Amino acid sequence: MTAGGFCEDQGVGTLLGRWGIECAGPVAQRVEIYLGLLEQWNRKTNLTGLRGRVEILRDLFAESFLAASLLTAEDGPLLDVGSGAGFPGMALKIYRPELTVYLLEPRRKRAGFLETVRRRLGLEGAAVICKRLEECRPSDFAPAPGTVTLRGLGAVGTKLTWCDRLIQGRVKVVLFTTRRIWNGEMRQLPGVDWAAPIQVPWSRQRLLVSGTRENQCST
Repeated sequence: MTAGGFCEDQGVGTLLGRWGIECAGPVAQRVEIYLGLLEQWNRKTNLTGLRGRVEILRDLFAESFLAASLLTAEDGPLLDVGSGAGFPGMALKIYRPELTVYLLEPRRKRAGFLETVRRRLGLEGAAVICKRLEECRPSDFAPAPGTVTLRGLGAVGTKLTWCDRLIQGRVKVVLFTTRRIWNGEMRQLPGVDWAAPIQVPWSRQRLLVSGTRENQCST
């Protein structure tokens, strides 16, 4: 039993349900496999600083699944910049299998992990791209992304400028951030029409924010 009253041995569907996330059937099975791979790889490669099953499900899976409510069928494909261990991009692909997802991760070991997860879960419409954002070309993404997700990254404005080189027209931006960073840096970021932030219900500081950005290279 953890300090928060959650039993580590409970199934992923039961645990995610505690945070209001519906997860059953094939989705729950894929999460279980993914979680096992993450725990296994994390012993030799630092994919995440989170070690407990409950923390990983809450802070990575549940938060990613919560963001699925911000996406519509017209918002794909999705470009996840700096996927790391696959959050939110790989998790969103599991929860919303109809999405085409580009997982952009420049670190080879992490890209190798993502490719292992993709193969083990049999995910079609998910591509792992082992490049830095500034090295990418529009030809790396066909069809072009309709949404960009950013989690745990600095220099968001610079990264969106790099995205302007790759994506023509309007793009949706989904940002995983904290209240402090949002109030101090992000809300005044030029070129993005932000919607009202959504507080992650189980966290005092974590926010999900979506907005639209018109390609600044075309203006």
